[in-house]
Amino acid sequence: MPLTALLLVGVSAFLQAALNLLIKGSKRKVAFVAGASLISLALYLPVFGWRRSLLGEGMLPVTFWSWVGILACGGTGMIYYLLITKAYDKEDLSLVFPVARSFGPIFILIFALILLNEDVSYLGFLGIFIAIFGSYVIHLPSFRVSYLLLPFKALKSKPFLFSMGAGACTATYSLINKKNLEMVDPFTLYYLIIAFMTLDLVIFLCLKKNIFQIIEEFRRNLKALLLLGLFGFISASLFLFALQMSKVSYLGTARNISIVFGVILGSLFLEERYGMIRFLASLLILAGIFLLSLN
Repeated sequence: MPLTALLLVGVSAFLQAALNLLIKGSKRKVAFVAGASLISLALYLPVFGWRRSLLGEGMLPVTFWSWVGILACGGTGMIYYLLITKAYDKEDLSLVFPVARSFGPIFILIFALILLNEDVSYLGFLGIFIAIFGSYVIHLPSFRVSYLLLPFKALKSKPFLFSMGAGACTATYSLINKKNLEMVDPFTLYYLIIAFMTLDLVIFLCLKKNIFQIIEEFRRNLKALLLLGLFGFISASLFLFALQMSKVSYLGTARNISIVFGVILGSLFLEERYGMIRFLASLLILAGIFLLSLN
């Protein structure tokens, strides 16, 4: 992997963790994400138009099945944010974010095994075990023997189930996009998915009669919204540029360093407990995901 691509992905991963720090700190989280997504769309629009004009006749057309995939990803993205914000309402960033990120690759491998009949190597199974073990360890308040069975209660909790559900959404999103990228260029794909995801979030807020929460977020948290919108725009753009330099499998694995960044940011800025235990657990999760990528 070229050093430039690795650096781009590292910055993208840090920004991804910072995005979740901002979401965790907001009060009306769904409205906050929707407002920031609107800002991202506005920031990304000139780049989207410029990129489409550069592609010209050589661009891949958005076919009927492309639209189906884009709509599916937009809906999946909305569900992801509904689940992850529910988890953040009840639990720490340094616990929710690593679990959600770790279960994405695990579900991808499981879906590929069941739906696509793909073979899973011993390294793949070992990676699953290590990542799940890391997700178990991250719930420990201490390494004392008396606490070793405590995470079993946490694994039945709503925050853990919401986080795991968010991981299933990222797996679904990734598998759909694997096919989408064969039909649509990355810049067009990213913009259209974000557009439909934002539309879905707005419709959800309308149905819940909370649409005015977006306006309230713009009034009270404009700076945070601008940061989230800008970080989201830059993070995605850096990753797309890196995709042009190296293989998606390598970059996807490298981007999971965001798990470690999420734990560090939660400990430093939100003063979340058990920082060292969660840091070590995040390294275990990262090691498991790395082994999964070698499958």
